[in-house]
Amino acid sequence: MTNQTSVIPSFLRDAFESHASFSNLQKQDVQKRALKWLQLHINDDLADKTIMEQFTQKWRVGPRQTLGADQSPLHLDVIPGSYSKSPNNHQEEALVFLQEVVPLQLQEDFKQRWNAKNKLEVSNKSGTSFKIDERKMELLQQEDPDGCGITWHHVESKQVYYLLSSEEKGENLLVVLAEEIGSENRNTWFVSQKDVKVSPV
Repeated sequence: MTNQTSVIPSFLRDAFESHASFSNLQKQDVQKRALKWLQLHINDDLADKTIMEQFTQKWRVGPRQTLGADQSPLHLDVIPGSYSKSPNNHQEEALVFLQEVVPLQLQEDFKQRWNAKNKLEVSNKSGTSFKIDERKMELLQQEDPDGCGITWHHVESKQVYYLLSSEEKGENLLVVLAEEIGSENRNTWFVSQKDVKVSPV
């Protein structure tokens, strides 16, 4: 008799299986950041605040689980390498659990970040300003003198972000980052083309 759990779709199982095929460190960094993003949004956006605790318990249950073992919630970004696909594996139950409780839109947003193809690196030695629109910096600074992210956000040189999309807008790029930055937790920004370099991952 076939174990039904093994055939239930799981967006994280698909991700973990694809992780095994990548040795590229940059690609693994994309995936780790995607998993951190997912965990942040599970914890912050979903009403049930025990989801990661339940996932952890299901993931760790097994013959090697002992009394007094670490009960702290798992961090998703550290577990792809420990996933092993096999029938009746308790990890499968944990993955199916997340499949059932994580909303479809959040799953799709995670997949986009997991599969990010391009990165943006700040190439200007003095960093650059990410802006919420195309107004001149002087006007944005009047509203947000410290650059906390309300209208603009200063980013240091060499900082790397993965991109969901980028589009030329005159001297700027309109970018959608795979992570949120600034005090407003925003991922859509305008940035000067001359201050950044966009390249494949």
